[in-house]
Amino acid sequence: MSNLAPNPSLLKVKPIPALLAICFIILLILIWFIGRLGQWKLAEIQIRADESTRAYTDRLKLAIDIREAAALTIARVRLYRASRDIKIPGPVFKVDLNEAQNILDQRLKEGEKLWTAKNANLPPDEIGAWQKLQSVTKEFWDTVFEEENYQRMQRSPTGLETKGDSSNGISPSSLPNENAVEEFFQKRTNLEAAAEDLSLQIEKGLQNSQDRIEELKNRAAEDVAAANRITLLMGMVVIGITIGLLLSYIKQTKREERLKVEAQGRLRSVFDSLSDDIVVLSKQGEVVEVNQAFLKHYKLNDIELKSQDYQQALAQIPEIASFVGQTFQKEAFEQEQRERIEVKTQNGRPESNLFDVSVSPLIVGEKTNGRVVVMNDVTEDERVREELRRSRTLSAVGQITAQVAHEIYNPLGAVKLNLDLLEMQLGDHEKDVKSTLGRLTRGVDHLSMIIMDLRYLTRPREPERKLTDLNRLLDEVVELASDRLERSRISIIRNYSTELTRGEVDPQQLRKVFLNLLINAVEASPQNGKVELCTRLISREEIETNGDFNPANQVVAASVIDHGVGMSPETKRRLFEAFYTTKQNGTGLGMMITHEIVKKHRGKIEVKSEEGKGTNVSVYLPV
Repeated sequence: MSNLAPNPSLLKVKPIPALLAICFIILLILIWFIGRLGQWKLAEIQIRADESTRAYTDRLKLAIDIREAAALTIARVRLYRASRDIKIPGPVFKVDLNEAQNILDQRLKEGEKLWTAKNANLPPDEIGAWQKLQSVTKEFWDTVFEEENYQRMQRSPTGLETKGDSSNGISPSSLPNENAVEEFFQKRTNLEAAAEDLSLQIEKGLQNSQDRIEELKNRAAEDVAAANRITLLMGMVVIGITIGLLLSYIKQTKREERLKVEAQGRLRSVFDSLSDDIVVLSKQGEVVEVNQAFLKHYKLNDIELKSQDYQQALAQIPEIASFVGQTFQKEAFEQEQRERIEVKTQNGRPESNLFDVSVSPLIVGEKTNGRVVVMNDVTEDERVREELRRSRTLSAVGQITAQVAHEIYNPLGAVKLNLDLLEMQLGDHEKDVKSTLGRLTRGVDHLSMIIMDLRYLTRPREPERKLTDLNRLLDEVVELASDRLERSRISIIRNYSTELTRGEVDPQQLRKVFLNLLINAVEASPQNGKVELCTRLISREEIETNGDFNPANQVVAASVIDHGVGMSPETKRRLFEAFYTTKQNGTGLGMMITHEIVKKHRGKIEVKSEEGKGTNVSVYLPV
C-alpha cells in the first residue's frame, strides 16, 4: 500500500507561479515607467514652451508698442517742426509732442525692466538691439533738443529764449545750417530702424525658441522611443522567461496530473477490487463514492447515487441505513462501530441476509468529514460454517451411530417380531395386556424409524433418478399423510402449475422430503387450518444462484405453505442442525435428512417464516 501514498515532492509549494507574478509585475512597472516618462517629458516641454512663448510674446508686444510709440513720436516731432517752420502759433503741437515723448519714455522704462545687461537669459542679439535702441533714441532727442535750443537763441537778442517764444514760428532761414534737416532725417531713420530691429530680433528669438522646443520634442520623442525599445526588449525577455516558466509549469502540472491520475487509478482499482460493499458519505450524509461491488450487488448506477442521501442509497437495506443513521446522530464520532445486522428479503433476494457492518469516521486533515460504511455479506459464510459444523457433527457421531444402529437394528427387529407373535397368542379377554402390548409396539416402531434415519445419515445413497411428475408425487404424499390430516382436520389446497413439471429425480427420496415437510406444516397449523401445496416452473434468470446451486436450465419449485405458529429467528437459523428440534417427541434429524436429500439432487431448499404468521418452505430442483 506504500505505492498508494502521495508523493511528498508533489506537496511542495511550486515557485513557478510566484516567478510568473514577479515577471508580470516587472513588465507592468516598465510599461508604467514608459508612460510616465513620456508624460514627464511632454509636461516639461509644454511648460518650457509656454513660459518661453509667453516671455517672447510679452517682449514682442512691448517692442511693437515701442515701435508704435517711436513712430508716433517721430510723426509729432515732424508735425511740430513743420508748424514751427510755417510759423503756426499756439502750443498745441508742442503738447502733442510732449505727450508722444511721455508715451515713448514710459515704453522705454518698461523695456528697461526687461532688457538689462543683468538678464543673462535673453539672447545677446536682442539685448544688443535694445541697447542700440536706447542710444539711438538718446541721439534722436539730442538732435531734436539741440535744434530747438538753437532756434530759441536766434530769436532772443541776448541769446536767451524769451517768454512766449515757443509759440512763434521759425523760418527755414533760422536753421543753423542745411545739414540739420539731413541729420534729423538720419536720426529719425535710425530710431525707426532700431525699433524695427528690436522687433525683428524678438521675432527671431521666438522662432529660435520654437525651434529649440521642437528640438526638445524630437529629443524627448527619441528618448521615449529608446525607452520603448528598451521596454520592448525587456518585455521580450520577460515574455521569453514567462513562456519558459509556463512551459515548465505546464510540464510539471501535466506530470503531477498524470501521477495524480495514476495514483487515483490505483486507489480506485484497489477500491473497486474489494468484495465488500463500500459507501463513502459526506458530513451531511450524501454519497461521495461507492465501489463496484456495491453497484453490482444492488444493481445501481454510480451517477444516480452521487449526491444522494444515504437513506435513498441504502433503501434496499433499511436495517443498515438505520444503523448508519445512528452514527450521524452522534456529535463526536471518532471510533469505528461494528454490528452484525440481519436484512430481510427485498427485490428477489433471499428472505434474510446477514451483514457485518462497520461504520468508520472519514478523516480529512484532522477533522471528521463523513463516514465510511463497509458491508460484508456473511450469509454464505455462515451457511458454509453451518455446513462445516453439521459435517463435523455427522463425522463425530457417524461411526458410533453406524455401529449403534447396526447393533440395535437386528435385536429391534427380533423384538418387533416377538411382539407381533405375542399379540397373535393373546385372547380377546386380555385387553389390558393387548393395550400394553400396543404401546410397546408403537415404541418399537418409533425406535425403528430413528434407526432408519441414523442408517441413512451414516450411509447416504445417491438418488436413483427416474422421470417423475412432481404434481403426482405431491398427491401421493397427501395420501400417505391422510391419517394426520384427518386427525388435525387440515384441508389441502393444491396450486399446481399447468406447465410441464417432470424431472429426473429419485421419487422415493423426494417422497420422504415432502412427507416430512407436510407433517411439519400440519403440526404447526391450528385445528381446521389449511396447508397449501404449490408447484411452478422458473427460468434460470429468475432465481439467485450460488456455488452449490447453479442450474443449467429451468428449475421446478415445490412449496409447502402453512399459516401456523411460524418460527423464531433462532429456530430458523438452527433448522437444519443435527438433533435440534422444538417437538416434544422429535429426533432433530428430519429436516437435516431433508436438506441432505435436496443437496444430493443438486437443488436448494429455502425457508421463509415469521412468528405468528406461518412458514413457507420451497424446494428448488433443476429440471
